[in-house]
Amino acid sequence: MCENCMHLEYDELTEQYICSIANIMDEDDLARMAYQAIKRCPYYKIGDEYALVRKQN
Repeated sequence: MCENCMHLEYDELTEQYICSIANIMDEDDLARMAYQAIKRCPYYKIGDEYALVRKQN
């Protein structure tokens, strides 16, 4: 699911895509995701690069 998440950013230093939310998650968030039966990111949001253009029109 990460491929189309709007929080996925390309890091030029590592030449990989990384999740920008991972930098602000605390230990409670990580523990909750590790122990949930369903392994879904609570911060997942579908990236829509045309959302801003639609608002301008």
